[in-house]
Formats: sequence, structure tokens, C-alpha cells
Amino acid sequence: MAELLRLENVWAGYGDATILEDISLSLNAGESLALLGRNGMGKTTLLATLMGVTRMRKGRIVYEGRDIAQVPSHRRAHAGLGWVPQEREVFRSLTVEENLQVVARPGTWTLERVYDMFPRLRERRANLGSQLSGGEQQMLAMGRALMLNPRLLLLDEPLEGLAPLIAQELLHIIDRMVAEGSMAVILVEQHARQILPITRQALILERGHIVYQGSSAELLENPRALDRWLGVVSSEESAAAAAEPAAQPVPRIPAIEIIREEHRALAAVLQCMTFLINEIEAQRLEPDFKLLASMIEYISEMPDKVHHPKEDQIFARLRQYTHEVDEHLDQLEAEHAGATRATGTMDRALVHYVQAGAEGFGPFRDAVRTYIADEWVHLGKEERYILPAAQRFLTTADWEAINRDFARNGDPWRGQHNQYAELFKRIANLAPAPVGLGKAPVGEA
Repeated sequence: MAELLRLENVWAGYGDATILEDISLSLNAGESLALLGRNGMGKTTLLATLMGVTRMRKGRIVYEGRDIAQVPSHRRAHAGLGWVPQEREVFRSLTVEENLQVVARPGTWTLERVYDMFPRLRERRANLGSQLSGGEQQMLAMGRALMLNPRLLLLDEPLEGLAPLIAQELLHIIDRMVAEGSMAVILVEQHARQILPITRQALILERGHIVYQGSSAELLENPRALDRWLGVVSSEESAAAAAEPAAQPVPRIPAIEIIREEHRALAAVLQCMTFLINEIEAQRLEPDFKLLASMIEYISEMPDKVHHPKEDQIFARLRQYTHEVDEHLDQLEAEHAGATRATGTMDRALVHYVQAGAEGFGPFRDAVRTYIADEWVHLGKEERYILPAAQRFLTTADWEAINRDFARNGDPWRGQHNQYAELFKRIANLAPAPVGLGKAPVGEA
């Protein structure tokens, strides 16, 4: 694709302070860039510079072949730069629909398309900006930027401050937007492991300087760079990286990324369910049986039919190479085998709760809390022991075969049959604030 944006030796900052020094980068139309770095390293300043709200000392910003370094911010927006700032900055006195329509420009992103991308906004279209939760405000800010029909979308930490359930759903939406390739995206986010798999290019800033510039996939394969500049690798990865020659990066393993994505989604659902049980017990929340049933459906179907079969392949191969984690494998495989029984207990307890009313809450609460406690232990074992061991012992040929199997099984979050993504979206929309996008419990609205 043709080059859309190019920065040449840009120096910029605020007032007399220079934040960015000698920044050069290039981005083609339809491409995606993960802009990474610790707090205070210049990421937001770089986006602000692209939008013309900092003081440029020297350099060029070439957009669609034209130097826009001296072009005012509003003309940059008209030219196709859409910005979702960290503060969201929705119009609090306007309704959701008015927020969207006031900035609308002709193009493929229409009001209905934005509503299709963010169904919650359609439900809240008549609400004022001041009446929205944090997650809803973030969706509105993104929807408003899309109504400009930008060729380049700038997202500044869109997941910051959001509950895990909402953040995970928003991440899926961003993934779909990036995958479409209809516009270029620059995405600033603290959680490197979450955004690197959905972007093509990556750039790391350190004290206003570029210290890494390359493909996102290569950065994922380089735990030394992640640890040095971002401090995001696990202790096992860091130790393994230190023991290896610098010329031998740890290979990227799509299967591991898929498993960890499923772990994050399941963890968000568990946290949400914990909140619901606590609020119902404290009588601050009336039970929403549709929501509770949806969550039980998710934790029954997703692990048992999608997640566990994938992991079992890794477990079987791992046993061929080492006895180091046999005890953990035995426990996890027993838990996989008993997953249907454990979730069935919750399902029956929910039916009893529906039929018996308040008297049925105690058994349901106990069944849910038992399951959640066990599942946290289960996820912890996989993350702490099994996945690091698999990365150490399984061969390249093993991972190639596993990755092919995972690809054949399909990704439940994408494609035409993304039933689990739809179920997750239903949970996120039904769950009350602050963990979801629904109404807050009594006394917290």
C-alpha cells in the first residue's frame, strides 16, 4: 500500500520543554502501529504532535504527500486524522447520538455502522454523555472519531481504567477494526502483550527517543527488549532469555497467544461473577438470571469445548519430554475431565435459585464461589508452570504441528461463527457497572 504518514526528524514538546527528539517513522495506508513505552516517555505527546497541539521545533510531518507541520488541528481532522484522547472528552451535555452526529463527515462510517460496531451505544443513544459509564464513554469517543471517516485513527490508551470484562470486549472491537485494514491505526497502550498480536508494526519510546522500531511479531519474540524497555515479561521468560545467547530469540508461538487470550477472557468473566455474587449477597443488586445463565454458559462451553482440547495437545506432548511438571499435569487433566461436573453443579444451583427465589441463593453462591476459587488455581498452574515448561521443552516441529491444529480448529473470537465472542459481548452488555456496561447497583449509580 501507498505511504500515508511519514515523520522526519521531528523534535516537539510543550512551551520551552522538548519531549520528543529526532523522531522518524513511516506508516502505510491501512497498516497498524503499536506505540509503546513506560509512562512519561512521550507516547501521548507523539499523538498530540500528529494532531498539531504541541510545539514543533523542527522536522516534517508528511501526510498523504503533504507537509502538515503548520496545519491547524481542525484541518488535520478534516484531512482524515481521527484522535481518541486518553481523557475521552465526550460532550457531556449532548446525547450519545448528538455526540456522534455533530462530527459526522461523508464516508463508509455511518451512524448505523457505528451502532453495529458498538451495540451498547444504540441502546444508550438518548442518554447524555454525563450519564455514561467509563466503558460507554470510551466507546462513544471511538465511535465519534470513526464518524469523521478518518484515514488514520489515533487511539491513546483506550483500555485504561476499564474493568477487565469491558477492556476485553473493547480489545476485540479494536482487533476487528485493525483487521479490516480500511484505515491506518496507531494504538498507544500499556499492555504490550495484548496489542502486539493485533498490530503489524511496533515502536518503543524511551525518554522521547525511539529505541525499537520493527514488526510487532518480532518484538513478541524478543523477551529481552520487552523486559528492558517495558518490563512486561514473566520471571520465567526473563530467566530463560538471560540464559540464551542474544542471537537466539524465543520464537513466537501463536498457540500460546491464543491460550493466553482465552485465559484473559475467562479471568474477566470470573471477576465479573465474583462482583455479582458479592453485590447480590449485600442486597445492592437484584439477580439478573439471564446474565448469570450467560456466564455459566460461557464458562461451561468455552473451556470444555474450545480451551481444554487445545491444552490437552500440549499436555500430551509435554509428557514425552519431561517429568518435571507431571504432578501439575495430573491435576490439570483431572480438572479438565471434571469440568462438566463442576459447571453442571452451578447450572443446577442456578435452576434451583430461579425456582426457589431468595432461599436458593445460598447454594448457588456456594457453588459459584467454589468453582471460581478452583478455576483461579487452575489458571495459575497453567500460566506459572505448564506454558513456560512447554516453551522450554517442546520442539519447533511440535509447535508447528500444534499451531496448525489450532488454526484448523479456528479462532472462536473471529470469523462468521464467533459464537463465544457474541456470548462475551452479551455478558459485557448485561453486566452492571463498574464491571460491565449495564446499570450500576443500587447506591452506586
